[in-house]
Amino acid sequence: MKFLYRYIRLTLLLVASAHAMTVFAQKQSNVDSNAVALQFVERLLPEGSYTAAVLGTPRPNASQLAIVEKMKLAIKDNEDWFLEVMKGLEPGQPIPYHKNLGISEAEYAAFMEFSQSVKMDKIGAIALKVIRRDSTLHFEPKDFGDYLKYLVIDLKDHTVMVDSLHLPPKGQITMDAKQTTLVAGPWTGYSWGLEEFRKDGQLIADPDRVDPTKMGEMNIKSIKVVIGKLAHSNQCFLYLKSDIVNKGHVLAKQDIALLLIKE
Repeated sequence: MKFLYRYIRLTLLLVASAHAMTVFAQKQSNVDSNAVALQFVERLLPEGSYTAAVLGTPRPNASQLAIVEKMKLAIKDNEDWFLEVMKGLEPGQPIPYHKNLGISEAEYAAFMEFSQSVKMDKIGAIALKVIRRDSTLHFEPKDFGDYLKYLVIDLKDHTVMVDSLHLPPKGQITMDAKQTTLVAGPWTGYSWGLEEFRKDGQLIADPDRVDPTKMGEMNIKSIKVVIGKLAHSNQCFLYLKSDIVNKGHVLAKQDIALLLIKE
């Protein structure tokens, strides 16, 4: 994940302690690993009606929110320092403790504990249909997640698309009992994603060098799809996250996580 999005992700975490999904991609040895991934999806999601558990994360408690608010104010006062520190972090590496965070070492330890232990659990349920049209899979949710209608999986051409944008395959995911982001337990699956920055029509090759204050001048497409199977059941984990921005104007902002059970 590029610096700009790590910055955005951490900002969101400070606001609401939102979940962060750590993906461990493993390259397949065969020539067309994406074909294997789509065969996995075809077996996991046959056409029909499903009950889908809507997943979400718990809100921080009062003491956790107090720590978050103190950090937000301190980071605002030390923004240059914060951005410089973030530039030096590896993907997934937490920001180390510093007095500029505006909290004590004990509060920092508490923050890291609750921010890293947050997992997604059921907060509701919806009905959903998986429809097959020739070689493509389409999704029709009821009462929630209408954006899923823009997700199309072509089993013949081995493509995954959202908003008619083709998502390159990102590899296989293995989330064991320690790493899983789900209360439901460990899972394995595949991910597809697109991350594209453009300014004045020109593709930005290294978003790490982008000044976050220039966000309003950029066109951004950041989309991720994850489809997996729980280790201890046939439930399907479906995750769709989309951020599409045109020069500061948000065209799409979605974060949908579901557990599907076929009826």
